[in-house]
Amino acid sequence: VQNQVDEVIDVMQENITKVIERGERLDDLQDKSESLSDNATAFSNRAKQLRRQMWWRGCKMKAIIALVTVILLLVIIVPIVLKYHT
Repeated sequence: VQNQVDEVIDVMQENITKVIERGERLDDLQDKSESLSDNATAFSNRAKQLRRQMWWRGCKMKAIIALVTVILLLVIIVPIVLKYHT
């Protein structure tokens, strides 16, 4: 009977040790998941900011191209119109 009691005590001690280790692993996993969530939020915010920045850069580029095109057309058309009016 004492052997059985000793075996049960050993098994229970192993089980308690495993439960404690499992709890520690769960805490580690929770910390990692919180860190990943924070990183995902930061990444999403940075991506939105970068998307807006690139959109404005595209708008500025289109405006510059339009302005250069208008200036080139004026440089070409104004002398022709002035030549025919004189």
